[in-house]
Amino acid sequence: MIATLAEAALRSFVLGGVVWFGLNLFRVRNPHVHMTAWVVVLLASLAMPFVMHWPTLTIARLPVSVSVPDELWPADISMLETPQPTLPVAPGAAMAPSVKIVASIDWWLVTTIVYAGVAGLLLLRLAIGLGLTWRLARVAKPMSGPKMIDADVRISRDVGGPVTFGSTILVPPQFTGWDAKKRLAVLAHEGAHVANRDFYVLLLASLNRAVFWFSPFSWWQLARLAELAEIISDAQAIEVIDDRLSYAEILLDVATSVNPRPVELAMARASTVRARVERIIAAAAMPVAVGWRKRLWIAAAIVPAVIVSAGMIAYRTPDPAPFAGDLGEAPAQHYRPFVNFYAMGPASVFALFREGDDLYGQLTGQRRLRLTVGNDGTASYAASFGEITFPLDAERRSSELMLHMNGRDVRAVRVAEMPTPAADPASLDQYVGWFRLAPNRVLTVRRDGDRLWLQETGQGGSLVLAEGADAFSIRGDHLLIFLRDEQTKVSRVLVQNAFTGARLAPRIGAAVAQAIEADFVRRLAEVPDRFRDQVPVTGGKEAILRGIEDLRRGTPNYDRMSAPLAAKIHRQLDELHATFLALGAIESIFFRGVGPGGYDIYGAKFENGTAEFRLLLEPDGKAGDVIFRADGNDELGGIAACVEEANVRGRAGTSPIRIMVYNEMGDDIQVFNLDADGNRRTQSVVRANMSWAASTTVNNPWVIADKSGRCLEILLPGRQTRFHNVEASNRGARPGRAARRAVPIANGEEMLRRYIEGVGKGQPDYDHMTSEVADITRQQLPFDRAILARLGALRAVSFRGVTALDSDIYIAQFANGSAEWRIGVRNGTITKIALGPNF
Repeated sequence: MIATLAEAALRSFVLGGVVWFGLNLFRVRNPHVHMTAWVVVLLASLAMPFVMHWPTLTIARLPVSVSVPDELWPADISMLETPQPTLPVAPGAAMAPSVKIVASIDWWLVTTIVYAGVAGLLLLRLAIGLGLTWRLARVAKPMSGPKMIDADVRISRDVGGPVTFGSTILVPPQFTGWDAKKRLAVLAHEGAHVANRDFYVLLLASLNRAVFWFSPFSWWQLARLAELAEIISDAQAIEVIDDRLSYAEILLDVATSVNPRPVELAMARASTVRARVERIIAAAAMPVAVGWRKRLWIAAAIVPAVIVSAGMIAYRTPDPAPFAGDLGEAPAQHYRPFVNFYAMGPASVFALFREGDDLYGQLTGQRRLRLTVGNDGTASYAASFGEITFPLDAERRSSELMLHMNGRDVRAVRVAEMPTPAADPASLDQYVGWFRLAPNRVLTVRRDGDRLWLQETGQGGSLVLAEGADAFSIRGDHLLIFLRDEQTKVSRVLVQNAFTGARLAPRIGAAVAQAIEADFVRRLAEVPDRFRDQVPVTGGKEAILRGIEDLRRGTPNYDRMSAPLAAKIHRQLDELHATFLALGAIESIFFRGVGPGGYDIYGAKFENGTAEFRLLLEPDGKAGDVIFRADGNDELGGIAACVEEANVRGRAGTSPIRIMVYNEMGDDIQVFNLDADGNRRTQSVVRANMSWAASTTVNNPWVIADKSGRCLEILLPGRQTRFHNVEASNRGARPGRAARRAVPIANGEEMLRRYIEGVGKGQPDYDHMTSEVADITRQQLPFDRAILARLGALRAVSFRGVTALDSDIYIAQFANGSAEWRIGVRNGTITKIALGPNF
């Protein structure tokens, strides 16, 4: 709200400046013209918060010719509001002293309170003045005797001089003892106020000042309108008595006895009477009155300036020629990979894939990566929170693995494999029921004839294809394997997705499923307003501060968390404890915004770095979910040439940071971390047009190589390299090279408009997205669709800039608000998409 009012005040100031310049340019001196012009500006100022952005001018322009590689343009990874693994700390990292929680100031809240306080006082003062003056007018006695003017004139013992309230003129008891000329002058002056409706104009100006009290222009508007009202009324009174000098004397005489209330229009205020008398004496002629027709022409002349000040400019780039390689819908097919699934806990799964001679691993919530096998037969998987190792031969000779991760051993039991044996004829009814996929998501399984029908909370339904005993797939890439307990009853389901990996979902009863669905509906109803208003949930900042302090002590309070969050924190406690000790004491925490999933986004500054928290509070005040991301310190990082690999070394004790790499090379790339001795370790494979993220420390070097292992460049993590593009045309260039583009990517706006339209209808065009964007879209579809429904019809799209990953930033203006979007487009395909605040 504060931002909207500030923008409206600025636009009104610009409009006022244009009108002031025009009046002076054409040397307009008639106060009637000035009054009409400034009343139009006043009405526009009051309406500005509601009408700004509605008038939109869309300009088509060709993009500047830029040398662009043939691969896809990247875009930022939206920080998905799903549980994320925590960050590790490099061995030997410096430990910070004990926690020193520094009381932080929420400046946004302070600003809101100050604004509301001042505006409230001004409105209260205005309301009290209206109430008191209304009482005076009500008890005042109508003046007896012949009327000198056609107006409601009343005598009041509580006024010291003539004043106007609405259409009523109040005069003091001594009014009847004044001479006829003085009475006529007073009534002519006040009658002009009534005829011109000056009271109501100044009442609106006072309301405008109360709302926009922080803008000097609103105070100037009120003073200027009051001044013009007096000038016009003085001129009419002089015209009636036809004696300028006598009127000036009357004005001075009345000024000594008047003490008006805020909403009264007094004939003479001591603060302005001197200037008015000087103007009356110096004037050569009285101003000519302006008729209604001329007033309409004046208003019409100002309307274009109002439209420009309230409007915005949107840029549209022309559509390129259709891409010949547009993908059609792939036919349904069976699931092909050979894979074993190992349960690491109630929900987490480690999957091992075999493709020919290559072996890949994938942990729940992370990417599928090629495993590194050492000379001693130890396989290594580069999880984001640390390396996972295990003896490779154990995978063949045993039904379980002992995974070594972050200094401890985790037992992983094989729960399923593909391909499965041929299915025996069995009733599908045994699979029917509800399975809990996440704290707020349920997988509903129903029977549709001789096939199964599945639906996840907030998603559309799908029929599945039988793959074997207890195994089914959706379109050949999403796998479901129903798992049985000791009584051979289906008790869990393993759900495998190429993007997010496999997870275990236990069977739950109908009552629990209905409660989860009801909670999802409640959250879905709340998110659109929260996203539009961008106001934090009460208690969110305090919950994060308590959680940080508890984790630094190594004693989290699980009673303040939902059961799934408590289980996640318990599993990652050692890593979290070490990470927050390395970050040091917290110095400040501040609200950044509300994400499209309803998570409150907070930034935090620590003694040794910065971080971001995304918090979801439940109705009972417990933390339903928390997403944490370390952002490093003030060191910028950089890109080093491959010839420096022999000299680059990792450093212990630096600030934790999460990096993200996007592969735009058109082929697979590999990522290696360099240890303190300069040796390559932690190999990861990043597919073309895909992103990869890892937790590391500032300036801890990572070698980016092609699929043969040949170095392409060396990434030194830091503030400028948290998000990094790997593209053939700019390898080794300095960070921030996206700034070379000043115009949007061709077809970017059109693709964004189509994306918004598809999401709004609940029918996104997945064929024109990468698999990564398609998965993100499916996951966020219920919330994004609800947000778009609340925002209303799309009115305009305005290009605002380019991100570090070369994505276009757009501000989309809707009927009921606006939203920021980031999009990457290449050859008619959306490579990345993000809605809402990203930092």
